[in-house]
This record gives sequence, C-alpha cells and structure tokens, in this order.
Amino acid sequence: MFNAGSSLGALWRAHGGFPNRSLRVALSVFLYRRSGFVWLVLWLIITPSPVPAVGLPPAKKAVWRICLLSPRPDALKSKRNTLRLLRSRPCLMLILTRFLTDPVIYFILFWLPRYLEKGRGFDIATVGKYAWVPFFFGGSGYIVGGWLSGRLMRAGWSLPRARKTAMLVGACFMPAAMLAPLVPTAGLAIFAVSFVVFGHAVWVANLLTLPADLFHSNEVATGSGFSGMGGSISGILANLCTGYVVMRYSYQPIFLLAGLMHRWR
Repeated sequence: MFNAGSSLGALWRAHGGFPNRSLRVALSVFLYRRSGFVWLVLWLIITPSPVPAVGLPPAKKAVWRICLLSPRPDALKSKRNTLRLLRSRPCLMLILTRFLTDPVIYFILFWLPRYLEKGRGFDIATVGKYAWVPFFFGGSGYIVGGWLSGRLMRAGWSLPRARKTAMLVGACFMPAAMLAPLVPTAGLAIFAVSFVVFGHAVWVANLLTLPADLFHSNEVATGSGFSGMGGSISGILANLCTGYVVMRYSYQPIFLLAGLMHRWR
C-alpha cells in the first residue's frame, strides 16, 4: 500500500504536462520541494502516537515507552553481524533479484517519455497527456500484489508459497514489454507498458516484504538496505547501457530484456 505512493507521485508528474518545458520543470521542482512539508503536517495529524497521550498516569506512560523501545526476544538472541548477513544466502539472493529486476522500472521511469517522443512521434505535451497511464497501473499493482499474498495466506497457504505465487503472477505480465516496440499504434504500446508496470508492481509489493520474512528484527533494515543497494547499482549500469543500445541500435533490445528479466529463475 505505502509503495503505491511512489506511483501516485510519478502519475502526477507525468500528467502535469505543459507545452513549455521550462515552465513544467520549474513548476514540478517548486511543488515537489513544498509537498514534503505538507505531507509532514498530514503525517503528524493522522498518525497516532504509540504512547497514549491521555488516560495514563506518568508512571504507566514511562513503562509503556520502555516496552516499546525494548528489543524483541529474537533480536536479543542474535547479535547483528553485518558481514555475516551480507554473505548469507537470503541476502545475496535478494541483492541479485533486485539487481536483475529493478532496471525494468528504472527504464520505464527515465526512458518512457523519450521513447514516446522519439519512437512514437509524441511532442512534450502529448507525452504529458498519456505517460501517466502506466503509473496508474503501477499504483494498482502495488495494492493488488499485497492483497493477493495476504488473501492466499488467509486461505491457508504457507507464507513462502503465497509470496512466490504472487510474485509469479506479477512476472507473468512482464513479457508484454516485448510487444511495445512491435505494435502498430502508440496506444497499444502504452497499454503494453502498462501491463509491464502492473506486473512489476505486483512483484515488488511482495519482494519488499521478504526482508521482514527472512531476517531477525534487528537485521531487517540492514538486509533491506543491501537489497536496495543492488537495485540502485544495477539502475546506474542499466541506464548507461540503455543509452548506448538506443544510440547504436533501437529500443527493441531493451524492451526484449525488460520482458525477460523477471523470469531468470
């Protein structure tokens, strides 16, 4: 659910197309810089305090805070060892998974407007008018992916089976990327890309929960950080390679790889 917010922001940015590129960039920067303060105020208003503000005497409030700040039993039993965690099979597999699959969404985020402009003949205003559609599908995919694995577990499926099945469902949407540069119209290309973004969102909604499933409570943040590092490094390399391939050949090899990367296992 929370990751759908990233697609919501990308949807707003893509839909906010202006004929004047400079005006569009300036307005986006202005609004983004100030939207964080608006969200901070809303967060403070709608998020309840973990310690009840009223109804408890000071002594009981102190006990409540101690209980909240105390580590869980599994954290006490296992002392965190960052190098051991990094060398562990679950952490290495998460890093490799993010390394292989994150470039797909980076490609959509950074290269879709350029593809629509150069490959489909859109001007900047038309890009802004239609490029929001895949991100709408992405936001829906994050919600569906989380709901699907939860629904399977409530039906009696084991946690690993439910997660893997939901991720498999998301991966099945990814080959639609291979159709994007081949279909005759821009509308069909955007529809194919929307399938890709939806499938990746279903996949990621479950992938991001795996550190909490695999690691002790005092290792979750570190394991999640390592996996995100793998995705970020891959994003850097993939963007460099995408530019080279597009300049020398076309977008078709990139869409082909995007359709296959989630099926490496």
